[in-house]
Amino acid sequence: MQKKLIALAVAGLAAAPVFAQSNVTIYGVVDAGLGVGHADNVDFRGVVGGVLSGNRIGFKGAEELGNGLKAVFQLEQGFNIDDGTFHQANRQFSRQAYVGLQGAFGTVSLGRQYAPGYFAGYDAALSSNVSPQSVFSAGGGLTITPNSPARWNNAIAYTGSFSGFTARAIYSANDTEAELHTPGVAVHAPGADDKFGLGLDYANGPLKVGAVFQYLHQARADIDTRAGAGFVTMQDKNQREWYVGGSYDFGFLEVDASFQAGKGVDYSVVNTKVASTDPDAVAFGADQSVRLWNVGVIVPVSAAGKVHVDYGRFTNKDSNDADARSWTLAYTHALSKRTTGYAAYQRVYNDKFAAFGAGQVSQLGVSDEQNSLLTVGMRHTF
Repeated sequence: MQKKLIALAVAGLAAAPVFAQSNVTIYGVVDAGLGVGHADNVDFRGVVGGVLSGNRIGFKGAEELGNGLKAVFQLEQGFNIDDGTFHQANRQFSRQAYVGLQGAFGTVSLGRQYAPGYFAGYDAALSSNVSPQSVFSAGGGLTITPNSPARWNNAIAYTGSFSGFTARAIYSANDTEAELHTPGVAVHAPGADDKFGLGLDYANGPLKVGAVFQYLHQARADIDTRAGAGFVTMQDKNQREWYVGGSYDFGFLEVDASFQAGKGVDYSVVNTKVASTDPDAVAFGADQSVRLWNVGVIVPVSAAGKVHVDYGRFTNKDSNDADARSWTLAYTHALSKRTTGYAAYQRVYNDKFAAFGAGQVSQLGVSDEQNSLLTVGMRHTF
């Protein structure tokens, strides 16, 4: 009996260093508020989630491998705070799911991951869902955005930090998610999709600047019901995007600004208020050239409170009437290190062929109309 106890003790001591070298962290964000939205003749009143940050729960960890190397992983699922459902019903880890190797060279990882454009956060509205840049980039068909289009499947990614610079690169192959376009359906050819992105940020005291380039290629069949049932045209989509941004913190005031452009972007809006033959209509499946700029300030008003003012404009270079503009006024108050209260108001002005919606009620976006969202809520991180 004594020999068995000694053997168990020795086995426990031998295993102890293994446990000491690895760790797993459970973390998350819970963000909810009350919102009042308006668009044309439609009103919204109710609970809105993920205003400052998307709701999520995740698991991440690292294990020491020796010689300065670590094995790292991250699994992260988004959810809807109003009804408790998954953010994307067909995914168990909709936001991130990857494993990688980390060392002095940086981190190399494989799986579903953020493209460099997700981190392009030179935005006075904190890249939140009431940010003009967030609303216009995602709604305008761009992937340089703090939203779902910046999460890429089947990807190999690299991140490294050196002397104030942070470099990011990603390549995604055979990402064959189907896309739905009105009035047709775009069916991607399996194995014919490629995406890659490059990003570089620099931080030095109060100054931060960054640049991103992302490219998407898709070989697809467009089924255009306007040309007759079953009419199919084959076309390649080659979408190129650029982004530059920066911020400077003067202490009493932080200034943020960014500019981005995209070519070959799918951006189609159906305006039922005008004739379908209108010469400024955005043709279905047409490659559009779009631009988006954003400028704003963050003003500390107390030790815990800040005022955020942001203005952005979206321009479609291929149509005279597919532009939009938006402004946001918000206040955030740090209730603790992990809890922030907020109040925000966003208004969006759409041209005849633009249909962007404000914040979390983007589904209320109506072309040739103004729409708005007022929300008051709280974000807690753990």
